[in-house]
Amino acid sequence: MLPKVNSLSFWLASNRSARLFYVVLSGLCFWLAFPPYDQVYLLFVAFVPLLLIEDDLFYSDSSTRSRKVWLWSSAAFLVFNTLATWWVKNAALVGAVAGIIANTLLMTTAFYLFHTIKKRSGERMALMGLVSLWIGMEFLNLNWDLDFPWLILGNAFANTPWLVQWYSITGVFGGSLWVLLVNILLYQGIKYLLLRAKQSEAEERKYYGWKSFRGLFRGIVLLLIPTLGSLYSYQSYQAQGAAAEVAVVQPNYDPYGTKFNPDLYQNQLDTLLFLTDRAITPNTKLVFWPETSVPDYIWLRGEQTRNWQVNQIQSFLSNYEGVGIVAGASVLQIYPENSIAPDEVRVLNNGERYVSHNSALFMQNFQPMEIYHKSKLVIGVEKMPYPKVMGFLNFLSQDLGGMTGSLGKQKERAVFELGGVKAAPVICYESIFGGFVTGYVREKGANLLAVVTNDGWWGDTDGYRQHMAFARLRAIENRRDVVRSANTGISCFINQRGDVVSQTGWWVQTSLTGTVHLNESLTFYSKYGDYLGRTAAFLGILIYLVAFTKSRSAKRLKA
Repeated sequence: MLPKVNSLSFWLASNRSARLFYVVLSGLCFWLAFPPYDQVYLLFVAFVPLLLIEDDLFYSDSSTRSRKVWLWSSAAFLVFNTLATWWVKNAALVGAVAGIIANTLLMTTAFYLFHTIKKRSGERMALMGLVSLWIGMEFLNLNWDLDFPWLILGNAFANTPWLVQWYSITGVFGGSLWVLLVNILLYQGIKYLLLRAKQSEAEERKYYGWKSFRGLFRGIVLLLIPTLGSLYSYQSYQAQGAAAEVAVVQPNYDPYGTKFNPDLYQNQLDTLLFLTDRAITPNTKLVFWPETSVPDYIWLRGEQTRNWQVNQIQSFLSNYEGVGIVAGASVLQIYPENSIAPDEVRVLNNGERYVSHNSALFMQNFQPMEIYHKSKLVIGVEKMPYPKVMGFLNFLSQDLGGMTGSLGKQKERAVFELGGVKAAPVICYESIFGGFVTGYVREKGANLLAVVTNDGWWGDTDGYRQHMAFARLRAIENRRDVVRSANTGISCFINQRGDVVSQTGWWVQTSLTGTVHLNESLTFYSKYGDYLGRTAAFLGILIYLVAFTKSRSAKRLKA
């Protein structure tokens, strides 16, 4: 319940109760805008409470105003990050805490730098800095070793594809830019509206009323134009490319129980082959199994890659001419004594050196097996960031699937091709990185995106729903159909508009067969990737340096 006030001080965030209310309100707006709640309209006002707090502190006489801006904004971002990603703790408590703290610090830093620019160069330049620095921060979170880009603002529109068809031009950073600009315009409109109510002079009331109307009007127009353009594109878009039939398998093995029990490996393989047999029709080209679906380790010793599981799968495929299987597996690559090995190398008791990989296998009848090793690895589970500095923390690595510590990765992406289908094997976490996924399309000619994942680690939480929803954005960005095979769900088919055409349930053992379209053309975003992120990072640094230089120059002149 709101405290009783006799003035506008509460709505202008001029007291502690107001700021606490605004902090919680802001955090809730951010959280509820993201899948699976999808109240995306809240995202267009989520920054407004924080901007009102900052503005009130900026004009206060407090000597600790900058420290208070940091504390209040960090509290809001902590609420947001905790509510949106708490479910990570089901798989890795240390990872959840580290991710929440790191993301909160990144967001707070971007907002705090906006405040410092405002002190040095005024609000206009500061607001430009906020846009650039925030998107630059999101771009950094995609490309450094502590990457956890789950809460990029543009990701919030994953379940409302009809709003963001223009992601084929901008990617998710276009959504972040949209959100920030609308928030800034609405903030200005609301601030001047509140200030108008404090004025007694008619001219002052008229002045602030006009500025309020202008800000609100511009904000609404900016909200409507991309929406209407996207709706037109959504309604008029037609699927491109030849049709092909593929299938996905959902074996539904509990990752904390049966999945990695050696006594059940044969039973699991039998189940996968049974579900595959049930899914295949005379027109099926490819069948996709989830991440680490092949139960036992695959050892690679030189060119020798066949083992008991591979033999059984190849034998099964001998009954299906022209059908291939893409399967997730844990692969151990042996490095001979005199060969050069990557930093992730480990040593067996017998002295042999090997590197662990989270991989995708491509098997077809009478053809050599192809392998792709996952490139974007999960912090604290599959990699230790900055190992030369933080390597002493390897003991904190979580054991998910019997493999701990840093895994090896493949520098170049790979595409598996059969019967006109050129499928990009996007393994789990990789599907969050829009610019990375474009590499499959632009560099390797992928005409189908295949996400193979195991989301069962998180249980029945928001986590797997969000992960599935983000795949819809990859479909829009590249105008590629997406097929998704998840161990415990949700497995699905997504069309080039980002619509979920068909899907399985959660925690059921099943398979799904469907038709996809194999688009060969490149979107603007496929060609140029995260150009908005790169530009924003450059402008953010430039704006801050200009503000810092102006401030120093002013101090010298004053002296």
